[in-house]
Amino acid sequence: MDKCKFIESWVGQCKNDVLKSGFCEEHQGITCISCGKQATHSCEETGQLVCGAPLCDDCEHTIAKDGTNGGIGFFRVSPLPKGYKQHCRKDAQVYTSWYTRDEYNQPLNSERKKAGSGSDSTE
Repeated sequence: MDKCKFIESWVGQCKNDVLKSGFCEEHQGITCISCGKQATHSCEETGQLVCGAPLCDDCEHTIAKDGTNGGIGFFRVSPLPKGYKQHCRKDAQVYTSWYTRDEYNQPLNSERKKAGSGSDSTE
């Protein structure tokens, strides 16, 4: 029998048998914390802890101005863009990750100038 297609952060693919939906009984109906669609994986971003929030393939952890996830755990190191929550749609990201920037901390691709415009997040 096929296995559930949900990916657990830092663990891997769920090993439970699937239902017709492609997800197991445990993961079927878990919704994305950002947009409300069926979650396909848990957020793998880390800080002091692993985030672990349920996400769909269209959403991800929001990137802070310094290119990090802003800090996960007991305190926030970098503020998120104004109006944004911890997760957002990938196409709504304002900043790029630190590892996609050049030696002058400039994005290697053009960053969208959406700072302060909010997000689709319902978190």
